[in-house]
Amino acid sequence: MAQPQTLIGVVDDATYTSETFEMYSGDTLLCVTDGVTERRSGSRQFDDGDGLATALSGCAGMHAEPIADRITQLVHEFGARPPADDLALLVLQAE
Repeated sequence: MAQPQTLIGVVDDATYTSETFEMYSGDTLLCVTDGVTERRSGSRQFDDGDGLATALSGCAGMHAEPIADRITQLVHEFGARPPADDLALLVLQAE
């Protein structure tokens, strides 16, 4: 949904765009860093072919903490070695 933007605090005088959207009861918003989407396994990345969207769709009906745990597990399992980059996830759910 959202487009990547410059990291906060990395570039002086960076400009950012904001987006507005409606969330309804039961909706989940997942925010991740590039350590999640760019996790490598050989030449493939975790988010190739909508990998992250597919992973999230497999979490239907789950609460925020188990979703974060599951996505983290899938990212770790995606490659043969531990991730080289940090992973950060924020899972928000509308009540």
